[in-house]
Amino acid sequence: MMLMLADTIDTFEVIGINAPFMFGDAADRVRAAIDECLGDVWRRPADAGLVHPEALIFATPLERFQRAGFYGAQLDLKEQQVTRANRSLREAIASRLRGTWIKPFRKWIDAINNFLTSLIGASGIPEALKELKDCLRDELEDDEP
Repeated sequence: MMLMLADTIDTFEVIGINAPFMFGDAADRVRAAIDECLGDVWRRPADAGLVHPEALIFATPLERFQRAGFYGAQLDLKEQQVTRANRSLREAIASRLRGTWIKPFRKWIDAINNFLTSLIGASGIPEALKELKDCLRDELEDDEP
């Protein structure tokens, strides 16, 4: 789970770096929101009075992960979906072709939504990443395909 979370954090970082390309006029707001969220949740959670997600995950009893579907074939499937969505979005962003990132972005939103919902429920990590994901989705232009 930590690898999936770290991979997802890396994708948030890539989105922040590429915010001007992806979000145009909203880029500064998007980048600020990503930096703030990742700072509070991932980089310096103690400064925000939070426990690092890694510590929360490692302290979570196995049965809570099992109830959230983080075991066996379900875990394998979630890991494949999240890994594929992260990789696909980062590759689409790296291509720098206008509009090619939108479909992978939407698939990424769906994949990490399921993952983060389960992880939050099992381990109690802050919901800020899930909320940030929703804000990024809502920043898409209405006329985007």
